[in-house]
Order: sequence, then C-alpha cells, then structure tokens
Amino acid sequence: MTRFLALFLLVATPALASDITRASVVAAMNEYRAEHHLPLLREDLRLDAAANDRMRDMEDQGYWAHESPDGRSPFTWLAPHEYDFHYAGENLASGFETTELLVAGWMESPGHRDNILSPHFEDCGIAIIDGMTMRRGTGKSIVVMFGATR
Repeated sequence: MTRFLALFLLVATPALASDITRASVVAAMNEYRAEHHLPLLREDLRLDAAANDRMRDMEDQGYWAHESPDGRSPFTWLAPHEYDFHYAGENLASGFETTELLVAGWMESPGHRDNILSPHFEDCGIAIIDGMTMRRGTGKSIVVMFGATR
C-alpha cells in the first residue's frame, strides 16, 4: 500500500502544476514581488487589450521580438487603449506548458526578472495563445505588458 501511495503522489505531483492563465501568471509574478517586499502588480484591462493587440500583430506579421520588423516599439500598443504610461516594459515567452515553468524561466533571465521585480511597475496586462507564434512548436505564447501611469 505504501509503495502505491508513493507512486501515486509522484505521478500526481505534475498535475498540481497550474495551467497558464492571466490570473495564474499575475499570481506567480506577485509571489516573487512579495518575496522582495514590492507592491503587488494589478491586472489592468487596458494593458490586457494592448497585450492582445501586440500578440495579434506578431502573429499577423510573422515575428516574435520586442521590436516589430518595421521598427515599432512594443509600447505602440498602449496609446490606443489610453494607457498614458510613465514606465513600461514587456516580457515575452513561448513554448511553456505551466505557469511555474514560465515564471521561473523569466526569473532566470536578467531582463525579464528586472521587469517582474521593478519597483516602477504597478500594472500588468497579459495575452496568451495556445501554440507558438509563426505556427511552430507546442506550448503557449505569452505577452506581458508592464506599466505605471503618469
């Protein structure tokens, strides 16, 4: 009986990993912010809309980068949603299956980590699609827009 229980727990543990959702990504980033005594990020619907537009542009134009092929900044998508920012940042990720792996990966990357732990950011918005941009690979693609208004 003990062997079965131990095997069951080992097999069940990966199921405890969370699916990538807006709420799970915000919660995971806020866990790291709390550990560093930083204010928690608030999800902002304007930034959600900007992140969605940003993701759609990358899919339509067939690129995956912080700058578009025609030179547009990722922050181009904030103005149409009336997010007048003083500070802004962006994290991109593709190919992840769980929130834990996604955010842990960002925390291992200096630039992404800096965005998550920036004391300047107050808000965030998130776009998530199943699959990867440019129709390659598996997992999800994620755009997080960070900001603070003027």
